[in-house]
Amino acid sequence: MNELERMCAEVPPPAPTAVIEGRRRLLAAAQGVPATRPSRRPFRMPRTGVRLVIVGALAVTIAASVTIAQNVGGTDGHGHPRPVIPIIPAGPVANAEDLLKRAASAADSRPFAPRPDQWIYVESHQRFPAIGTHVNTPKTPLVKFVERTWWRADGTQIARTQEGQYGDGKLRIENGNQLWKHNYPLLAALPTDPAALDAYVASHEFIGGMKPRNAKERAAALYGQYCAILRNGVAPPKVVAAIYRAIARISGVTLRKNTVDLEGRPAIAVGRVENGYLFVEILIDPKTYAYLGERDIAVKDHASTALDGRSTIKKGAIINLETHATPTIVDRPGQRP
Repeated sequence: MNELERMCAEVPPPAPTAVIEGRRRLLAAAQGVPATRPSRRPFRMPRTGVRLVIVGALAVTIAASVTIAQNVGGTDGHGHPRPVIPIIPAGPVANAEDLLKRAASAADSRPFAPRPDQWIYVESHQRFPAIGTHVNTPKTPLVKFVERTWWRADGTQIARTQEGQYGDGKLRIENGNQLWKHNYPLLAALPTDPAALDAYVASHEFIGGMKPRNAKERAAALYGQYCAILRNGVAPPKVVAAIYRAIARISGVTLRKNTVDLEGRPAIAVGRVENGYLFVEILIDPKTYAYLGERDIAVKDHASTALDGRSTIKKGAIINLETHATPTIVDRPGQRP
């Protein structure tokens, strides 16, 4: 058995996990902020400062940190493994910065040039406990939710469908949102230098009008904003690459190997702890380094009280897990690749 085969043999088989959709009251409850009734939105917003839906969780056992084989391209003439993407180094990922640099290189290599009259299609599959759940345990029942979004490339319109317990599957077309985080032309104009990107994001108003007051809050706010842009899926690849490079500069971002996404596909994660109890992570494909989705895991028990009552989250609970398909270009809203 060669080294590559040995590493592959160490990777456990994928297992299904769970997901959530609503976020609006979760942090409100965690921070003791009054929460209002959830409303439908054509996009999800960053966690920092957002009032989120209280959602339940599925307890998970975090797998042992073992190396995931990164090379499926065979070996070269000298018996050395080839990388899947030629511009990315072969071999196991060393740390969070290494993974993010590989993800940035992979994003840079992806062609993506929609015409202004075309649409950017993003598909998200989610699982979450019923809205209104106040005690999050491993046995909390989960509901299914699928959201499909079409962003017109000129930023003028958004179309979407929602399926599952909280959706009716109908296609709705709305006027485009001019917020820079959801508008393709505005995102395409963002600086791609990580320091300049940080400065731009930090200078713009955050959710609820709150801006970071110190370095710790700035790091959390930047990470939350970058996660939101990746989650929306509308940013061009060059900006996605810049975001990965910017996240690599944020303090507290760590690597977690050998995990899976909602579909059971192998993944590597980078993330950081928010609010002292919630590990917010980005899931990356270990072969292609493409964005797979996101997950939030409670790393300690947490309880809080808001206007709608007291909520309890247990250590090990997944309070957010969703899988995203790679954004694609289509010619009309409702069209799928």
